[in-house]
Amino acid sequence: AAYTLDLPPELVKRKLHPTFHVSLLREYIESDDSKFPDRRLEDVLSLGEETFEKTVNEIVGYKWDNGEPVFFVNWSDGLTT
Repeated sequence: AAYTLDLPPELVKRKLHPTFHVSLLREYIESDDSKFPDRRLEDVLSLGEETFEKTVNEIVGYKWDNGEPVFFVNWSDGLTT
């Protein structure tokens, strides 16, 4: 099963595909402001107007997490995630 989301215009402009398999979606749980009093949503996630693209330089490793592979990627901007 899959869900198609109504994405904000900035994500549509970035050509983000709006349909996701149900296994990729999770229930939203609001952040506890008492634990993170100075955190703003903008600090955690910015959907801004940036138009740069990253490309994968190399997959540097992987691990299994609850039966799902998680890949460690070296990106074109030098970050590894």
